[in-house]
Amino acid sequence: MKEIIVNGKALPIHFGLKAINEFTKLQNGDFHDTVTTTDSLGNLDSIVALTVSGLNEGARKSKSEVRYNEDEVWDLFDENPKLILEVSEIFMEAVIPLTDKLGALNPNANPTAMEGSQNE
Repeated sequence: MKEIIVNGKALPIHFGLKAINEFTKLQNGDFHDTVTTTDSLGNLDSIVALTVSGLNEGARKSKSEVRYNEDEVWDLFDENPKLILEVSEIFMEAVIPLTDKLGALNPNANPTAMEGSQNE
């Protein structure tokens, strides 16, 4: 799990499957597009929504009761605009290994389950 520093305080931020899925739902997007293109970083609204998902997932994983909303993230970015770049970099660092682990996300790809593994 990564952290961003806000006013001298480390805030956990995590872009795992849950955070990415939550962000994708909020954007009415497609999971494949979210993790294989830079569209999710294409505008400030998207970066704010992505940051909310990452901070909330980081808080959850670190067992913190704190939760964030978009207004709070806008305020964080107003105070320190460089956080936009930091969060974008953390997201990209998380997505690359995630897509490597998932393999091809092509919906037309052949399933990888072995023959005979299904209940007959």
